[in-house]
Amino acid sequence: MHEGFRGARLTCARLRFVGGAFCALVILLSIPLASRCQVLDDLTTQGKSVLQGVDFTPEMVSAIQQKAENGEAKAQYVLGWMYFVGHSVDKNHEEALRWMTRAASQNVKFAKTQTGLMFLASPDVQNNYALAREWLLKGAEQNDADAWNGLGVIYSQGLGVEVRADEAVRFFQKAVDRGFDKAQYNLGYIYATGKLLPRDMKEAARLFQLAADQDHVRATYSLGVMYRDGEGVPQDLSKAVQLFQKAAEKYRFAPAQHNLGAMYYTGKGLPRDLISAHMWVSLAAGTGFEPSKKLLQTIGEKMSAQEVDAAKAKAEAWTKAHGS
Repeated sequence: MHEGFRGARLTCARLRFVGGAFCALVILLSIPLASRCQVLDDLTTQGKSVLQGVDFTPEMVSAIQQKAENGEAKAQYVLGWMYFVGHSVDKNHEEALRWMTRAASQNVKFAKTQTGLMFLASPDVQNNYALAREWLLKGAEQNDADAWNGLGVIYSQGLGVEVRADEAVRFFQKAVDRGFDKAQYNLGYIYATGKLLPRDMKEAARLFQLAADQDHVRATYSLGVMYRDGEGVPQDLSKAVQLFQKAAEKYRFAPAQHNLGAMYYTGKGLPRDLISAHMWVSLAAGTGFEPSKKLLQTIGEKMSAQEVDAAKAKAEAWTKAHGS
């Protein structure tokens, strides 16, 4: 197996989450259990979705701020999201928390859970993990699956508490029972790694499939690795290619782009095609994915200058077609 397939870990600002790995599933090392980084990414995506299609003029921002100051709960909720994602205002997590907490105190739907998740994603705030747990428990009282999942993250990683496998699994399972894709992935990961529970690849595959059916990108990718390697499911290279293709094209997920390119490079599951291999691996390398940078050099050494130019042109055309 090429060394470029191994050992990557994704990072985000100020935190490198060192999680367990599927020792048998290469490149899955780069896809950890939900960390603070992932919570931050998921929240940012959610906030942008809440505010999608709304362009606030300075006058509108002032009006929202005035309504929030006057105690209007929905304005406080919107203002909290605006500050969290930096929509029409400068990004400011402290201001986001101030307004979201006020909205939560007025029982705006989901605001308690969002407050907890914002605290979880804000390590610079004093006692953030204790406050995250406090607000997530309030969200869980309203049977919010996102809150159950957040509590599972806290107990699985020991964020402000001792690591408690029983509590982590209990909270994740409550969210799984409500069909929550992130919890399906997180619990599947726990079964796959065997860190908190006895390793059970079949159960991991079942949970990943549930999440993948809801277009969870990490679960889609992880399931592709399992089908490629025959771990927890019968080996099916065509199914692996299909899952990698979906994660690579629809979500531009760098590990999937890398593995798709690696399959073109090795001829495993796909006809050997160095131009396609170079294209996909270069797309992943362009995101900063370290294994792809190494593999790209190896592939390039086996290609003519004309083939490399053709691969670069193909990558540029793909990027243009899918938006850069």
